[in-house]
Amino acid sequence: MKASLLEKYYQLTKSIERLILRLRLAYARLDAIRDRKRFVEKTGKSVLNRKIRRNIKAYAKRRFGSTAYWPYLALYTEIRGKFKEGWIPFDYLVYVLEPKWNPPVYRELGNQNSFDYKRFGDFAIKPIFYSVSGLYYDSDFELLDEERLMGLLSDYNDMMVIKQDFGWGEKQIRFIQSSEFRPHMLDPRINYVIQPYIKQYKVLNELYPHSVNTFRVTTFRKKDGSVDILYVILRFGVDGSKVDSLASGGHCIRFDMNGMPASVAYDNFGYECREQHQNTGYRFADLRIPMFQEIITLCRNAHQNYPYVRLIGWDVCVDESGVPRLIEWNTDRPTFDMEEALFGPLLTDDEELH
Repeated sequence: MKASLLEKYYQLTKSIERLILRLRLAYARLDAIRDRKRFVEKTGKSVLNRKIRRNIKAYAKRRFGSTAYWPYLALYTEIRGKFKEGWIPFDYLVYVLEPKWNPPVYRELGNQNSFDYKRFGDFAIKPIFYSVSGLYYDSDFELLDEERLMGLLSDYNDMMVIKQDFGWGEKQIRFIQSSEFRPHMLDPRINYVIQPYIKQYKVLNELYPHSVNTFRVTTFRKKDGSVDILYVILRFGVDGSKVDSLASGGHCIRFDMNGMPASVAYDNFGYECREQHQNTGYRFADLRIPMFQEIITLCRNAHQNYPYVRLIGWDVCVDESGVPRLIEWNTDRPTFDMEEALFGPLLTDDEELH
């Protein structure tokens, strides 16, 4: 009897999970349809016709098992101007592949900002101090009382960045002058890492000085253990924004594996913007980053040292002395849609999709 009840509970749980998945897929596809409509309205043209739509649905059925995956493929087609076989639709990537590639128990560690320096050493930014369980620690995790903490901040006397563990985007990041900090500003129920504010490399500052402009390097661990670089983009702020996030209105340009930048930038929806920064006038094609290959190597090595997940997005800045520094690494939803549309197909080997 007890076993029968457990079995019913298990079946009910599975049914609820399947329903939630179907709802998430449905909402994602509605987003794709809305985004495609918005893209067409803004550009004033559409490349999608009946023949291309049939080809898209046939491809979705053949490769992903269902024609229902067509909306994102149609959106990518509008952005790219043509349909490309090999694309992975965003909804399949997020809800089918990512849970397999990045199991929840391991992907959550990427959100634990307070452990990055311990995990990645000098590739990460050395903290000024930590706040963990309502207590304060220096960069070596030596306990600090409030008097020693305030003395440490007095000696530092500069801008700081406060990041909370398991925060989401820039909403859980604060910028503050060390002299203005008071312990009561931090919630003792939340863990934080407090880092120096990075003064960035001269060229990146000339591109746009109001945000720390970061490289997103997306790595993929193949089944043989090797690590591929799927794409590299440089993200930067515009119009006075202090963050470079695409979701917050920032723009990006792609770099090839030789470190050469594209000549045009894009926004978060894949709209082609212009060939120079709209505020500073800096021409994107003129960007030269001497430490580009070092950035690639550091990200590849860091992924090899954390083989528990297959897909990681690394956000890397370059400090004023030319040293690449890890801002954060993304193992929870390090997915790509605009990048797949513009630069993909990024993963074409079907063996790697299982």
